[in-house]
Amino acid sequence: MPCPLTQNYALKDCLDVAGVASWYITPFSNITASALTANVVTSITKTVAFKTIAQEIEKGSWTYTGSGSSGNGSYAYDFQATIKMTGLNTLDQEELTLILKNKCVLIAVMQNGDAWMLGREFGSSGIDTSFNSGTALGDVIGTDLVIKGRAKSAAKKVDPSILAGLLT
Repeated sequence: MPCPLTQNYALKDCLDVAGVASWYITPFSNITASALTANVVTSITKTVAFKTIAQEIEKGSWTYTGSGSSGNGSYAYDFQATIKMTGLNTLDQEELTLILKNKCVLIAVMQNGDAWMLGREFGSSGIDTSFNSGTALGDVIGTDLVIKGRAKSAAKKVDPSILAGLLT
């Protein structure tokens, strides 16, 4: 069965900034529904508030990769978010333990104000965390949190007007 293409790609005329400004995170089980309008998430129904993770500038990132196989007759998207958290304290370490125990959904709020949802369909499928104490006095001390997942569609943009409501 053919899959017709719907548009051409045009070069963008203006530059933009990259990088993640902050993350919204919640257990996948907290999401009861999300709606798309014109391929943008316009509403999210949840049982409890999302939590936020502030991100140092030029530290956090996310990627998604689509791959298809004619031999298998299938395709999928893999995503990965890397969250860098500096410093060390007991509360952060306990929160990381709770994140590790869950399948999670993430919203990456970018430096330009755009927001993108990762894990909307199935949540995350793997979470890794590693702490680095540093060696020299000026070394980085903190945690790298890597959240991975798989989806049947690419990351979806989130209407920024719904973000504030996710925190209540």
